[in-house]
Order: sequence, then C-alpha cells, then structure tokens
Amino acid sequence: MLKTIILIADAHTLTREGIKSLLNRRKDIHIAGEAKDSNELFNKLKKINPDIVIIDFHIPGHFSINDIAFIRSNFPHTRVLIISTNQNKQDVLKVLDYGVNSYLLKECDEEEVINAVYAAARNEKFFCGKVMDAILEKATHQCPVGSICNHCQAVSISEREVEIIKLIAEGNTTKDIAQKLFLSFHTITTHRKNIFRKLKLRSSSELILYAIKQGIINAQSPIASTN
Repeated sequence: MLKTIILIADAHTLTREGIKSLLNRRKDIHIAGEAKDSNELFNKLKKINPDIVIIDFHIPGHFSINDIAFIRSNFPHTRVLIISTNQNKQDVLKVLDYGVNSYLLKECDEEEVINAVYAAARNEKFFCGKVMDAILEKATHQCPVGSICNHCQAVSISEREVEIIKLIAEGNTTKDIAQKLFLSFHTITTHRKNIFRKLKLRSSSELILYAIKQGIINAQSPIASTN
C-alpha cells in the first residue's frame, strides 16, 4: 500500500501531537517528520520530500507566510495544508495565490482534518466554512446605486476557457495544463492572459473565487472542494 508522506510544521507541541494522533490511525498515512520553526522545516523538507506539509504559517518567530512561498517554489510537488488560527481575509487570499491546497482553522473537527488531508493528497482544494466566508465575503458586496460594476457585466467565456479556469483553480501550473490538454505551453499562456483580461482579475485567488461563484468548482458547506 502506498502511503501519503506528511511533514507537520507547527511551533506548538500539543498541536503537533494532536494532528499525529488523528492521522496515525490511518494505515495509508505516514507522519515522516515534524518541524518547530522555519529552519527545521527547510531541513526536513530536503530529507523527507513529503507529499503534504501541514503547517501553521502564522506563528511569529517560528513560521511566516514566506515559508509557504519557499515550499511552493522549491518543492512544487509537495501539497500544502494550512491548519491555523488565522482567518484574516487578506492572508487567506495571499496564501491561495501561492497555491495552497487546503486551509482549515484549528477549531475544525476531526472529520474536516481527515477530509482535507485526503483532498490534498488528490491535489484538490478544501476549505473550512469560516475560511470560505472570508474568501467569499467580497463576492457578496452590492454595486453602488447608479454605478457600473465590472463584476456584474456579462462576459463571454469559451468552453476551452472554462476548462482552463477549472484546471487553474484546482492548482495546476501552466505546464500541467498544457500536458493535460495536449496543447503547447504558449497556447495555454495565451488563454490564461485572455481569461484574466476578460474577467478583469489580478490573481489566482480571485480566479478561484470566480470559479466558485460560477459553479465551475463546487462550494459546499462547511467546505469547498474541487472534484
């Protein structure tokens, strides 16, 4: 049986032990290491090369959002599952732009943690309800009376562009999408630029938001995941 290799990065011993206790019950999951700070995380990443890193990036003096950027840049095949107390919308959107797979709060229950791990292993996205509230908050604002809001205007999106939007929202790189659709890297790059231009979007997190609003990927309570 192939096991999902996991590295837990959290400054708090009780948190690490709690996550280990939940996941060690699963025969198809192996906790290969732990890290208490950024330096230890970087060293363990090189030695273990895990399938998934479970991390709380918001612990000053131990971990920061820069650690997410480092993982995504240097270990692109490692999936990132955040379990944190931080539900600040700007921080959530920023880490989404880095391509994290899942984002849970530490108050989430056992089932959500297990489901998030398996979703990350499948390279799917998984967010708890309160994080989804933060992500979707800016989608619920109303256009000011007498104004024209770009997000309210009709936009023509082709079937191919919808397919590419879904793949981007699932966390695929331009190279990944080109391989999956048997198209050139340049063709996908052009499609991607056109999509962002048409939708007047600036980041991947905004594209994920658009994909959820349009039903291109699913938003379910208490989670949002791509299937």
